[in-house]
Amino acid sequence: MTLARRTPKIGLALGSGSARGWAHIGVLQALDEAGIRPDVVCGASIGALVGAAYAAGELERFADWVQSLGMRDVFGFMDFNLSGGMLKGEKLISFWRRNFADFNIEDSALPFAAVATDLHSGAEVWLRHGSIADAVRASIAMPGLFTPVVREGRLLADGGLVNPVPASLARAMGADIVIAVDLNASLLHRHMHPLGVVATQPDETAGQPAEVVDAHSAAW
Repeated sequence: MTLARRTPKIGLALGSGSARGWAHIGVLQALDEAGIRPDVVCGASIGALVGAAYAAGELERFADWVQSLGMRDVFGFMDFNLSGGMLKGEKLISFWRRNFADFNIEDSALPFAAVATDLHSGAEVWLRHGSIADAVRASIAMPGLFTPVVREGRLLADGGLVNPVPASLARAMGADIVIAVDLNASLLHRHMHPLGVVATQPDETAGQPAEVVDAHSAAW
């Protein structure tokens, strides 16, 4: 008896990266053009926002909205706060609820999850239940910019603090193959400088060539 081969489940892990996160839209569009359909999607910070739009089937409208944003629109979302972060974030998330999606994550046709950080313990929190809008709001709560979110007794903030590219979450959701989008790799490499090359002078009397040791480690 020949057993049928199981089709591998594809997971998509969209990383944090602030404004660079709009690049996730292009990645998703390229995957769609290549005929690649993820079976699960998860994200941290801006990756959670774009991933939620994708899970809701609203990526095209969301992309059009992002491309139409002007400075006046951005300022319109600012609801200043006196403590716990410069912005409350309620205007942005209310706009999301009205114009894109707000439903229970459990009801999503495409399994979705977001990562947040418990500010009290520093633990990683996986948001896989409840309002998708609330999950996104917690995951994008960058300290100093957005106020943290209180959820089930926890004070939650930006998921990129603990898991900037949540491939581990995609695995936990059952993915066999994970497509992980890291928006910070170029920034990381930009700040890494080689220690240099250590070389000894040739021994002219012995006629030996110089010994060259290439230092592969890097300093921050």
